[in-house]
Amino acid sequence: MKISASDPVQRWLVALPPDTQKRVRAALRGLQNGRGDIKALRGELEGFCRLRIDGLRIVYSQHRGQIIRLEYADTRDVVYETFLKVLSERKPQ
Repeated sequence: MKISASDPVQRWLVALPPDTQKRVRAALRGLQNGRGDIKALRGELEGFCRLRIDGLRIVYSQHRGQIIRLEYADTRDVVYETFLKVLSERKPQ
């Protein structure tokens, strides 16, 4: 599977400390092979999944079974609430 990342996720990843970047990149390699602490999200975020890396979360979607799109990433305490706000801004009013 191929992984693509949104601009916010790319900026987030680059801003991480080097050790954390290594852990996240290793987790993303596992995600490509369907491994890792993965969970389908429910409720308002149904259709998305999350990858857990310690206290960090990456929200992603899978397209056509071959492309994983990293949508948003942050710490566990704010990632879902903030991603919901991002989604609501994307939708036409």
